[in-house]
Amino acid sequence: MLNPGALPALRGSSYTPGRDLAGEVVAVGADVLGFAVGDAVVGWLRSWDAHAQFVAIPAVQLVSKPQCLSWDVAGSLYTTPMAGLGAIRAVQPRPGETIVISGASGGVGFTAAQLAVRAGATVIGLTSAAHFDLLRHHGIEPVRYGDGERERILATTDRAHAFIDTVGGDYIDLAINLDVPRDRIDTVVDYRGAKEKGVKSLGTTDAGGPPALAELAALAAAGDLHIPIAATYPLTAVRDAYRALADRKTHGRIVLHPQDLA
Repeated sequence: MLNPGALPALRGSSYTPGRDLAGEVVAVGADVLGFAVGDAVVGWLRSWDAHAQFVAIPAVQLVSKPQCLSWDVAGSLYTTPMAGLGAIRAVQPRPGETIVISGASGGVGFTAAQLAVRAGATVIGLTSAAHFDLLRHHGIEPVRYGDGERERILATTDRAHAFIDTVGGDYIDLAINLDVPRDRIDTVVDYRGAKEKGVKSLGTTDAGGPPALAELAALAAAGDLHIPIAATYPLTAVRDAYRALADRKTHGRIVLHPQDLA
């Protein structure tokens, strides 16, 4: 453990669900190797305790923060982007294939879609019309979600090779109706449906742990993975942050600044 407290200090940030975090190490346990006081790190908690100026965290849940990576993005990399990476690793898109992603403008879907594009796949992103330009800017083909989406998907592609569901509802059924092989369908939300219908349900904890987090951090630092930040709040405004999160009217991460008590 980094003890009595490791993060965040001075410049740390924490994504509002309370598990993602980034900051500077202020103390290190006697048996910890690889980290020193003053190191900038990215990590996560298994509990929901990141809403604090200082927190003790196992060193195995930390990776070094790239110098050019912003604190806000660094503090937003675990829960949601790692779910996108876990889903991508579940369906393994290949160059030349077509993958459909529901909720493609949301946190998990947007990360998964960008990673699929990097893998050489054609990505069809189900979203609202308001996010079409965003998806196109990142090489993703937008298709409006809702009634008739199966027909709109088939008007865009002859075949879907893989499907990632980040929304729930009937999307597993849609993927099956598109003749996607069940071992290449993944949902990060509908665990019961996945079990009943024989598809995958891999996400955050299946992405690969610290090496995977370091990979995402490097991609974001290089500008190869866009993690939008919608708003930031001081720790004293945590209720406002959660209200903004519950309203679901913003696109991007909502970040707490625990070092900011103003």
